[in-house]
Amino acid sequence: MELYIEYFSNHMGDYLGMVGQHIRLSLLAVFLAVVIGVPFGILTTKSKGVYQFITTIFSTLRIIPSLAILVILIPVMGIGMKPALVALTVLAVPPILINTALGFHQVEDFMLEVAEGMGMPPRQIFRKVSFPLAFPYIMTGIKTAVSEIIASATLAAYIGSGGLGVLIYNGISLMKTEYLVIGGASVALLTVVFNLALGRLQGRFTRYRTSL
Repeated sequence: MELYIEYFSNHMGDYLGMVGQHIRLSLLAVFLAVVIGVPFGILTTKSKGVYQFITTIFSTLRIIPSLAILVILIPVMGIGMKPALVALTVLAVPPILINTALGFHQVEDFMLEVAEGMGMPPRQIFRKVSFPLAFPYIMTGIKTAVSEIIASATLAAYIGSGGLGVLIYNGISLMKTEYLVIGGASVALLTVVFNLALGRLQGRFTRYRTSL
């Protein structure tokens, strides 16, 4: 316990800086993944062929390890934030896209027909019927992506983009167990906090949509 107290007493500024870097990198990757994944997921509703084509491509991307993507990007983009951000975004897009596509494909045809029969235009049907029903699936994809990004962002330390991976890397190189425990526990805590926050956001949005 003394080792942990000593670390925070002497390195609190550095620790908070690493946490900030980790959060910033993760949030940027999640934002880009949502911007890419949700529209492409909605696009799959246009036809079965489009659905199979897009989901196949992004399912393939999902099996590529983020470390492998980092290695591929280093000769092209160098080291630092940019290649890490690209690699994490590539990692995060598939679960968001696939769950978005699944959500919209789970909307029953008869519900759309009823809405159309009530005189709703296509945009209103999307806003008041399709999207609210698909939203829980979208949030599931985002939660999955967040968990994967926060965990994989530790690898960014190897290419100089900072984050809690620096603490873990230093723990390995210096053989300091307390660094590994603090780094690993911090990553796990961030994952839990972000997922709880997303769960609350989903609950509020669902209540809001229900009241409309």
